[in-house]
Amino acid sequence: MNAGVRLVQSYLYLNGYFTVSELPVIREGRGGEFREVTDLDVLAVRFPRAEYVVPRGRPGIADDLRMKCDPVLVEDRTVVDVMICEVKEGKARVNDSLRSPEALHTALRRVGCCPEALMDDTVGALRSQGEARLSAADAGIPTRIRLVAFGSGATGERNGYEVISLKHVARFIEEHLDRYHHVLNPADLGDTALGILHLLRKLR
Repeated sequence: MNAGVRLVQSYLYLNGYFTVSELPVIREGRGGEFREVTDLDVLAVRFPRAEYVVPRGRPGIADDLRMKCDPVLVEDRTVVDVMICEVKEGKARVNDSLRSPEALHTALRRVGCCPEALMDDTVGALRSQGEARLSAADAGIPTRIRLVAFGSGATGERNGYEVISLKHVARFIEEHLDRYHHVLNPADLGDTALGILHLLRKLR
């Protein structure tokens, strides 16, 4: 796993996402042999009411500490947010291989958010628009699925996908660890990137 993917995973973790990294996309060839055609850098899922809450010892949720999420990333707290992510240390972009039907079918089936009857339409919307939405009637809970590229360049919408700058990612992580240093200080963070940055703050 490269450094960019580790950084993005740490960022998503702090914002309440469950992630799978470097998920292989495998295709069967004409001769019956199997080969990996690409991999999905990061596949991420966040549930609507996900929060990182620290109880403060007093009764009632009003006193609990709720760690802030990045509003650039977490826009809608009423839906399941599924992100299919490409991570580049250079210019942020989505490769054609990520938009392939094989890759998108693999991602959607791995998450399990899309009914089979709607799979082709959902893949088509992702390929053409970079986003698809499923209603509660369709998926059991409202779901947003989007293509996201992490890398260099300005954060914002592109033609068919969303871009989040790695500089923005790094800045959010630094500010989060600084803001909540007094809370996290006694903890050992298992995430590799967060663990190193957290340790450096402890050693100051």
